[in-house]
Amino acid sequence: MKYIHTKGLDLSRFMLGTVQLGMEYGLGSDRAKPSSEKAFAMLDQAAALGINAFDTANNYGDAECILGQWQKKRYRDLGAFPWIVTKIGPLKDESFDCLRDDIRRQVDACRRNLGVETIDCLMLHNYEDYEAHAKAIQKIFAELRDEHAFRYSAISAYSRNDYGVIAESGFDAVQIPLNIFDRGQIESGGIEKLAKANMMIFARSVFLQGLVFLTPQVLDRRMDFCIPALETFQRLCGEFELPPAVLSLSFVLSVPGITAAVLGCDNVKQVQDNAKLFDQTVQLTKMHWNALRKAFMNIDERVINPGVWFNHT
Repeated sequence: MKYIHTKGLDLSRFMLGTVQLGMEYGLGSDRAKPSSEKAFAMLDQAAALGINAFDTANNYGDAECILGQWQKKRYRDLGAFPWIVTKIGPLKDESFDCLRDDIRRQVDACRRNLGVETIDCLMLHNYEDYEAHAKAIQKIFAELRDEHAFRYSAISAYSRNDYGVIAESGFDAVQIPLNIFDRGQIESGGIEKLAKANMMIFARSVFLQGLVFLTPQVLDRRMDFCIPALETFQRLCGEFELPPAVLSLSFVLSVPGITAAVLGCDNVKQVQDNAKLFDQTVQLTKMHWNALRKAFMNIDERVINPGVWFNHT
């Protein structure tokens, strides 16, 4: 497993997403919520492979509770504890007192679920909450940090959000979507702003909901607009001699400032397979970067917006 040293931490570059452990997620019969036994087996395998960073949230079903139970029953045997990011939100914001009470209520629940006094990293799930109440949230988070409710603060965002605002927010970390087709926040300097603010940057959606694994031949006809991008991507995989998954993940981990990539898994084998991907990643060269920039600089915006894949005429 590959690691990165940041802010006094040694984190695996594979951050295991846990939404699948707490609720039915995605499509198909194999996406059903696993039993506690199966969830523990996945977490055990992750730990055995050296994964020490985990991503969860208070609205991922009972994922927080699963992680808390696992820490208590299993992880102690390994002599160390995982580093867990958990998220809160949306927030009740009728007044400052209401906002403070709701944040405190959610944080206390997270601590109980995880079985910890101090949360490793507390993440605000919705950028819009921060945008609407920035000063108030900064004040409340400062109070909670002083009370040792959490060690690191963070915010989750989308590519459409203002990364400059996030860079000036004082949060220690941020989670953003990033994939090989989407260069928007790279070209605009948004990710560079986050890195210069010394923020840990966790990248999600690195495979763009599985699009990188598809070929034009199996693509849903409603997504024909993705064909040029996929054909170019497949050509580059051949030229670079890197499989689609490895090139996609290598790209994300090669972006300056990226700390880790968040990947969810449905079973033990997928934990194993994804861990192997991280071991196979390479640092992309200037030649790689130039070719990728030329290929996807003017990509059809629909390709990087899954919300419109099946909602157009």
